[in-house]
Amino acid sequence: MGEQLVVISGGTASNSLVNLFQSLSPKTTYILPVSDNGGSTSEILRVLGGPAIGDLRSRITRLIPDGGGFKELLSYRLSEDSEEAKHEWTQIVEGQHEIWNNLEIQCKEMVRSFLIHVHMELLKKSRNPSTNFKYEMASIGNLLLTGIRLFVGSLDSAIELVLRMTRVSPNIKILPCLNTNYTYHISAQLNNGEVITGQSQISHPNEPISTIMSSSTSVHKIYDPVALHENHEDVPYQHPDLAKSQLHFSKEVNQPLNSPIDKIFYINPYGEEIHPQANSRAIQDINDSKAIIYSIGSLMTSTIPVLILKGIGMSIFKSKSPKILLLNGNHDRETSGLDAFDFILTICKAVNYSISDEAVKLNYTDIITHLMFMENPEIKVRQDDIEAVGIKCIKVSKDPMLGDDLKIYDSNDLQQKLLSIVNQ
Repeated sequence: MGEQLVVISGGTASNSLVNLFQSLSPKTTYILPVSDNGGSTSEILRVLGGPAIGDLRSRITRLIPDGGGFKELLSYRLSEDSEEAKHEWTQIVEGQHEIWNNLEIQCKEMVRSFLIHVHMELLKKSRNPSTNFKYEMASIGNLLLTGIRLFVGSLDSAIELVLRMTRVSPNIKILPCLNTNYTYHISAQLNNGEVITGQSQISHPNEPISTIMSSSTSVHKIYDPVALHENHEDVPYQHPDLAKSQLHFSKEVNQPLNSPIDKIFYINPYGEEIHPQANSRAIQDINDSKAIIYSIGSLMTSTIPVLILKGIGMSIFKSKSPKILLLNGNHDRETSGLDAFDFILTICKAVNYSISDEAVKLNYTDIITHLMFMENPEIKVRQDDIEAVGIKCIKVSKDPMLGDDLKIYDSNDLQQKLLSIVNQ
């Protein structure tokens, strides 16, 4: 086994545990999805294309050392008012906004050059009203990462430059599950036959669930791009469900799906299932891992999009390190009604899906060796059934400082129990 701790999960939930993860190993790799099409990311995808970088930016920001102004810069969002947002953006590009005050002059000019670059790309797109960028609530960190990616031509390189620029420890890697300059979307097929297209539409839809594509509109249906985009020739074709704005949504809305999710898969612009190859650096780090942690977060739209990529399943199998599922404290819209064994089955199904050789079928313990769950869990844990398939169950205390409604792990207890597994 190597020294590298590998953490698989995106989103904000795992951000709260990064300091704990760093304490488990001298080196840590975070592998994150690039399929989130909600919020301000949706505007970048709509106008400029490229991979979704919201989860990547969020993790980088969480890891930036305090002081120096970079954390505040990458966290900053423009006003919710469209006119005020445009005014703020102009001030930032011209170097006159107060957000620059805490940044050293040489860092300011380096960052500003990439923001000017993305600004010019947005201006080019503004010639067509249908690709006019909406600046309200735009993330400066997302725009910076996009500007660097457009300039250097590589998502991996853009992330590495931001990590070095912001003085994140060189022992930490942040890897996109796909190293790509293209947009990748996911769909969810429900047990009742419905197909929901787009990560935001699965987890935080703008519209009532009843309006989302039903089984009568098959995942293989071909749409007319000319009719969809009204002859705007410079607008790339998009699946109709993905052409809808996802700028405004609420994470507080948690309406259950009409039916449990049977399958998550990647799609091309026409909604057809595809099988992308995972980032080679992610595969290598899993192979050489000291331990693999499937972290807390959205199971279906944060963890599974990493696990279903080609190459990931075999790398998990080849790794002889502990493989730990850190169970969520609460259900979300995607997992309503599932118990802990269902979480395990979902992960195992996804990992086996990623393996193109149908003759290879991994066992439970090839994929998960330990389940860690919170005392008095909201998500039911059938401990006897789980241990019957060889997975060890470990109960972790709840944070004693919080009320009963908040399901948060006690960090000290979680750290000690993870250390005992990682160092065994």
